[in-house]
Formats: sequence, C-alpha cells, structure tokens
Amino acid sequence: MRDETGSQTNARLLEVIARADFEVLPGLYAFQPLGQTPAGAGKDALACVRDGGAWSQLVPVDDPDTPMAFRVFSFHFDPAGDATGFAGWLHAHLARATGAGHIVVCGRSARGADDHVRGGIFDYWGCPAAAADRVLAEIDRLRERGRHPARPHVGPGGGCLLCAALDGSLAALPLVVESARAVGVLSAGEARARGHCVFFPRRHAANLHDLDDAETAELMALIKRVARALGLQTYNVLQNNGSLASQTVFHAHLHLIPKPDGAGGIVVQGGLVPADQRGVADEIRQRLAALPVQAP
Repeated sequence: MRDETGSQTNARLLEVIARADFEVLPGLYAFQPLGQTPAGAGKDALACVRDGGAWSQLVPVDDPDTPMAFRVFSFHFDPAGDATGFAGWLHAHLARATGAGHIVVCGRSARGADDHVRGGIFDYWGCPAAAADRVLAEIDRLRERGRHPARPHVGPGGGCLLCAALDGSLAALPLVVESARAVGVLSAGEARARGHCVFFPRRHAANLHDLDDAETAELMALIKRVARALGLQTYNVLQNNGSLASQTVFHAHLHLIPKPDGAGGIVVQGGLVPADQRGVADEIRQRLAALPVQAP
C-alpha cells in the first residue's frame, strides 16, 4: 500500500502521463473471433483474449460501421517514473469526464534501447469510435496538466492571491458576497462546477485554526446564504490546510462547490484505507479541556 494522499497520487500519475510516449493508432480496431486457439492471429493483431474456450483478436478494420469498433491509443512509460495505479486512475477519470467505457491491454515492452529509448511498461487502450474525439481531447488536457504541475497560487504582484482579490486588483475573482469579517468570490480559473465560490476572511491568516470564532461563523453564514441563493440541494464545502492536504493558496479559505451530477463538482476518491479511531475521542476531549476559551 502506497503511503500517499489522493492528491499526491493524482500529481504523480499526471507526471507519468505527461512523460509517457503517447501514440494514437490510425484507423479503427475491433475484436474478431479466432476459434479455440490463438494460433491463427494475424500479424496486425494487437492482442488476443479468451472468453471461456473461445479466442478473439483485436485487429484493424476497414468498415467504419463495424459494430463495437474502437479507436486505439498507446502509452509507453518512462521506466524512471512510478506508474503504479495508472490504469485504474485513468479509466476512472475518463469515465467521469467523458462518459465513455474503455478496454485496456497491459504488458512489458519487448522493444530494445535501439528502437525505443523508453522501454518499460506499455498500455494499449481502446475507446468506442464515436467517443474518440472527446476521449483524446481529455487525454491531451491531462498531459498538459502533467507538464505544468500545480504550484502555490499568488497574486499579480507575487503576494497573496486572496488579499489581491480583496483589494480589487484581481478582476478574475469577482466579489459575490461580503460581511464585516469575510467575503466570497467566484472561483474562475479552476472552477469545479458552475457556481463554485471561494470564501475567506478579510484578515490574512494561513489556516482554519488561525481564525477566531467570529470569522469562522461569518464564513459559514456567507456560504449558507450563497447556497440558498443558488438554490443548491447537493453541494460540497471543502477546506484544505497545508500543502500535504492540497492547499495552494495560503490564506485560509473554503470552497462551495455545487454537485450537479456524477461527473461535475468534487469526485470522491474511493479505496482509501480506514483509519484506526480507537482512543481518539478521549484524546480529543482531554485536549479540548486544556485549550483556552475564546472570548465571544
């Protein structure tokens, strides 16, 4: 089991896909029956698969109306990277982003250093021909993200991005709501859904635990008002503290992210290992008893 957060896994595999040799094969492919043995596979077959006692081969087809025709693309991975979990990660992302299913054939490259400097592991992927344009466009977007990994966000002058939004010098984050201690702006560059807003205190403070109770209360009140104004029934409120928790703007803030459907908004990562919570409730109560009480 890898000791990394979901955000770290995503960043690692974005780098993997950006550095992989990516090729879109010409034409279309489909599975054709072979009978009881793969010995009759053609020289153009990319793979042979068995369903019970019957074999099929994945081969080029000339007829664009062939049922279950696939557009095929491949990745040859840089052996210096760690592609662990790549197939599941990309399949889940493409299914959410494009609504298309896929086939995947994985193997170890037999190419030598003379004809393929990367070597290592390869994947052949197939997507339904009708969905190929949007699938390939999404892969291009992922590869571009991997070439330009996320960095801490700063304002135009190199200072705090949210302080710049507060003083009006950042038109890309228009103000939508405000109170004495807090404001809400529209998230522009990395909006996860229509209506995605960011809420933060007027006072610059790095983390949620640096805020006083009045600031925290006003932030939550503004979030509730905007959720009601947008008529939201399904949405997430997200808050990150520290770079390990995916914070990239180091001014405490909360996101209101509408969840319009299964693909939009936040998509929760599955498969995480449950934590051992034994004894934690008693520990929290003891630590709370030792904290000073904030003045109202």
